[in-house]
Amino acid sequence: MTHIELRQQWKARIEAYRASNLSAKEFCKQHNIKVRQLYYWLNKESKEEDQTHNTVQWLPVSLSGKEDTSLSDFLTVKVGPAVIETGF
Repeated sequence: MTHIELRQQWKARIEAYRASNLSAKEFCKQHNIKVRQLYYWLNKESKEEDQTHNTVQWLPVSLSGKEDTSLSDFLTVKVGPAVIETGF
């Protein structure tokens, strides 16, 4: 079995497990797999989902032109509690 086939097989098993409403122990017993294998692949999938959702996105920023920036020698960007300050 190739690595890709193994991942596909476990993806299908995880979907079946989640849809079954069975305990991990009962599901594994019915499907003749080890509980630790199921937890391994659940953990692996969870980490992959976290990495997928933690992508960086850059957004364009435009100034309204109302501020007088000619006297300013730095730029401050505030996002929530984070502050980024840079000098020119």
